[in-house]
Amino acid sequence: MSHILVVDDELSYRKGIVYGLQRAGHTIAEAESKQQASEQLRSNNFDIVVLDLCVPTERDGLDILAMVKTQQKNAIVLMTTAHGTIERAVEAIKAGADDFITKGFTTEELQFRLQRLLDEHRLRAEHRRLADENERLRREVQTRFRFEHIIGASAAMSRALKMLERIVDDADSTVLLQGENGTGKELFARAIHYNGPRKDKPFVVVNCSALPEHLLESELFGYEKGAFTGATRGKQGKLETAESGTLFFDEIGEVSQKVQVELLRFLQDHTFERLGSNTPITVDVRVVAATNKNLEQEVKQGRFREDLFYRLNVIPLHIPPLRERKEDIPLLVEHFVSAMEKEKGRRIRFSNEALARLEAHAWNGNVRELENLVERLVVTAEHELITPADLPQEFSADEEKQAFQQAMDRRSLKEASDEFERMFLLRNLEKHHWNITELASAIGERRDTLSRKIKRYKLKSE
Repeated sequence: MSHILVVDDELSYRKGIVYGLQRAGHTIAEAESKQQASEQLRSNNFDIVVLDLCVPTERDGLDILAMVKTQQKNAIVLMTTAHGTIERAVEAIKAGADDFITKGFTTEELQFRLQRLLDEHRLRAEHRRLADENERLRREVQTRFRFEHIIGASAAMSRALKMLERIVDDADSTVLLQGENGTGKELFARAIHYNGPRKDKPFVVVNCSALPEHLLESELFGYEKGAFTGATRGKQGKLETAESGTLFFDEIGEVSQKVQVELLRFLQDHTFERLGSNTPITVDVRVVAATNKNLEQEVKQGRFREDLFYRLNVIPLHIPPLRERKEDIPLLVEHFVSAMEKEKGRRIRFSNEALARLEAHAWNGNVRELENLVERLVVTAEHELITPADLPQEFSADEEKQAFQQAMDRRSLKEASDEFERMFLLRNLEKHHWNITELASAIGERRDTLSRKIKRYKLKSE
């Protein structure tokens, strides 16, 4: 039920409205003058104001209307008016009233009019909310895929970003993104779309490795009713839904020879036919494709059509693996930690030794593997400071390989032994959070001996 303010200087009329609305279950407040209406508006929030145009004059009614629209913008205003003031009531609607009703109405008529106004008001509010949400999401998507959100300052990443800057303004040329799994190919594809001329149109993803050949065809081209068993109605394919936007073929190297032929035909003139139809359909889309395979090698092996490769490879863009841009790892870690702090409600930081371990890692899963590791540590780490002891076992193996290689490069057995001892002490000090007494007990060494060696090797905690 609603909270309603009834404003009318005619006592019997006002009481009749109040009585009828109270019986319907609404909460009612009354005012007979501009001053009383002002006091009610200051002290209460109303869903609806039923306002007589003349209280006791037309000027007072319009003043109260202005007060409502200034102080309680979401309140619905229903003007009541005598037969002779309908033209003035229309003017009041132009000034902000939501509707008017001619005096002589029954309680049922008033209830019906108020309910209709409430329904319309809620519908408009929902439309505004959805429009605001859509606009927020659009801005969020466009912000998320701006270039500064592709993290990297290394030489390898700078080359990729410079190429990205040169191609985004072009609306038509096909782009082939090449890079290993986890390097961020889809992130680059979205950056191309959301920073280019087609940014307000659809961005449609086709995962070429996720579907078998027959399903991929129907997903791409769509089909007519009766095209195959189970096709009880026609369906648009992704080529049509991407109209005026960008079509992203992820893992293009996985498509079959048959689909390759059909894609080649489509890329030649952007025309295709739905399954079960002979009617050509032409669409205006920009094509971006991505692969983790060496397509030139695939062509030589006969697994990928050479003519399709050249159609796709108009603008090639190589995205470097993480092992070729290890100087970006601290930047990526900080980015992921900041993002996950909002989501998980917890922030961590990495010691220099821990970051050095990360930089020494092979990163077969690239940036995705690094992001997963950071998320795991944000959730599971016991302390805010992440040290090498908090990293998974494979990172210790990386360190041991590195230490072994460093020791092998020493000129003498004494230097090699010292290097191993230094690395051993550093690793275990971090494991025991630099508690020297605890470490001495754990490795069977005297505390004063450990202290001398820590000083000798200039080991320090952060």
